[in-house]
Amino acid sequence: MMTIPWPWEVNAAITPSLAVLSVGMRIGWALVLGALSVSVLHMFSITARRAVAFAIVVMCLIPTEWSPSWWLGLAFQTPSLVLQGLCGLYLYRHSQARLPNTVSPTYSTIVSAPASWPLRLLVVAIVAGWLLALDTFAFFDFALYSIGFTPHAVLASLFFACLLQLISTRSGHSPSTQHYRDLALIVLVSTLVHLLWRLPSGNVWDALLDPWLWIMAHGLAASALIKKFIGNQRRAKAID
Repeated sequence: MMTIPWPWEVNAAITPSLAVLSVGMRIGWALVLGALSVSVLHMFSITARRAVAFAIVVMCLIPTEWSPSWWLGLAFQTPSLVLQGLCGLYLYRHSQARLPNTVSPTYSTIVSAPASWPLRLLVVAIVAGWLLALDTFAFFDFALYSIGFTPHAVLASLFFACLLQLISTRSGHSPSTQHYRDLALIVLVSTLVHLLWRLPSGNVWDALLDPWLWIMAHGLAASALIKKFIGNQRRAKAID
């Protein structure tokens, strides 16, 4: 009995070359570790954080076994392009921020940026991650992950970027939708990089989401819900 294949099934996946994969892996972990160092070392001066981040980025780009990206690549492969874009944007804005003693609004925005993502975007990332996680256990009748190797996933990614930009446009590009504009640009650039060099694995889903970004979305969503709950409790006590 002949079975009719799904329209998104592929016979062979196009993956990046080893040279491109090696370069992409080092750049990816350089951005992620650089942004992580700036965020974690918040108790130090901004100059010290920039120096540490620069040193970490340089170490990650070294093409030897002494590079942190070499060991992280063996264990976790390459971070998603979206995570790289978010970390790169964070580092860029941090480099543009002035010292806190100048009372710069840019600096306060950078410090609070990771914890201020809209809950709707976090829920999208969480749901998408759970769908891919369930797919690994063959929960669905079709292979969701394999769709990421097809043009259908690329079109879905571009549509998502356009949708984010449309949400921002309808609000008049207000500051409250800045994260929508940032993510729209990052998703668009990530999709283009994926199309040109097939990074990080040849699958669009790996370019858009990875376990680290998924876990971070869970943490930020939980933090936002806890803060909202505490705020509601305080307002209820104030009314009483």
